[in-house]
Amino acid sequence: MDSAAHKPVRHRVRSSGEGQALLSYLSDLIPVAQVDVLSAIEQGRFCLEDGRVLEAQTPLKAGQIILADVPDRSTQDPFLPPPPDRLVELYRDAHILAVCKPAGLLCHPMGPARLSALSIAQDQLQSEGEPSELRPLHRLDRETSGILLMARSLATDIAIKSLFEQRKVHKRYVALVHGRLKQKQELVDAPIAPDSGPIRVRMRVHPSGKSAQTRLRVLENFGDDASFSWIEAQPLTGRTHQIRVHLAHLGHPVVGDKLYCNEGEAFLKKWRGELQAKDIEQLGLPRHALHASELSLTHPHSHKKLLLSANIPPELLGFARQKGSRSSTKELAGSGS
Repeated sequence: MDSAAHKPVRHRVRSSGEGQALLSYLSDLIPVAQVDVLSAIEQGRFCLEDGRVLEAQTPLKAGQIILADVPDRSTQDPFLPPPPDRLVELYRDAHILAVCKPAGLLCHPMGPARLSALSIAQDQLQSEGEPSELRPLHRLDRETSGILLMARSLATDIAIKSLFEQRKVHKRYVALVHGRLKQKQELVDAPIAPDSGPIRVRMRVHPSGKSAQTRLRVLENFGDDASFSWIEAQPLTGRTHQIRVHLAHLGHPVVGDKLYCNEGEAFLKKWRGELQAKDIEQLGLPRHALHASELSLTHPHSHKKLLLSANIPPELLGFARQKGSRSSTKELAGSGS
């Protein structure tokens, strides 16, 4: 997918970027040293769709499109499969494209990595002679797999984002977590804020944070002394790392979560290039075990209910079965229908 890796990265400024200077916005968004971000800006690598080059102190507007001509400095994760040449399509019509994003692939990057689900999907459409304009409608964390929804026009983008804002898009995740939750079902209502520790991208539950609610349901307890559980999670809000943060807050972090297991020790090792096979063995999995399994909404044009589903990845099922799980793909993927 060399063509995808060499295209300018297209990024829509988030609502939090309204009024922010470009340098400040990018420094919060991209996990690299600010001096490197400033250098890229001074080289004229960030511009608007009309070609106007942006400067470090240029104020941004929410929804504005930035084109970033930055080199792909990412390295392939040695513990995960390489990015696929094509993505599995779950649904496609003239208005919407839904794909199954594998773990390890960014949705629509603005950092050192150029290859993303968005760029692969665009090339996929282009190779078939289809219009390749795509507008991401939501995000999945890099190691989260599952359903990723994109709009094929501005009108569809506006309509579905309005449904998201009205909480009329329903998402269901399946997670493999450590331990047994005290309650079979519960609503976690706990505000989320940036962590005060050394890892800038880490979040935590804190009274000063933004309101966040996640509905949880236990699907299965298994393993010696019920040391693992399959959990269904339905986020009612959309905070950064919300499901992972809430589960870690309850004392049941997602298996394989480098950021929220052991105070983020594995994340720091990976960032320093020191992550080893023994660290992955301690984590249990080379990726965190969170999967976006279902998504439903009313189609903005046909007005019919659209229900999308993505099977649990085999590496998650395989790990769980080794530990004693008896749940089938159908039982896990269909519990929220």
